[in-house]
Amino acid sequence: MMVTNLNNLFKFSFLSLFLFLVSCDNKVLTRASGVSGPEGLPAEEASFAKFNDLPMPGNSKMNLEKSLVFGGESDWFGRLNLIVGMNGAEVFDFYRFEMPNFGWKEITSIRSDISLITYQRGSRIANIRIDSTIRRQAEVWITVSPKDTGANLSQ
Repeated sequence: MMVTNLNNLFKFSFLSLFLFLVSCDNKVLTRASGVSGPEGLPAEEASFAKFNDLPMPGNSKMNLEKSLVFGGESDWFGRLNLIVGMNGAEVFDFYRFEMPNFGWKEITSIRSDISLITYQRGSRIANIRIDSTIRRQAEVWITVSPKDTGANLSQ
């Protein structure tokens, strides 16, 4: 009986500690899979798996407070905010190399302290803004939206 109570106490303590640690940080850890393309991470390994149409740099965190996403799989739209453990130039090169592997076609890019890259995939547009920050990190804003077909323009 005493051992069962100790086991239950241990499980409760572990769960409480886990929930406390998770609630302290609004960033979601990701992990690079080493696989290029939409196969990427298995769904059970990272929450980024639901964004199966975008490459995610390893060693990055998603800021949930600044991210807003609607939909799922390959039809989602909205804004993702990432803190990436690479400098801005490395992140820029990562997206220029990896986005075509996910079916995205580059439309335009500007490489600077604040870099911008725009891609199109089917009827969707992805804008990637890369802000270089201190401590060898970059803040990345990925905004994905439906392409404007011009049907909404008044004539």
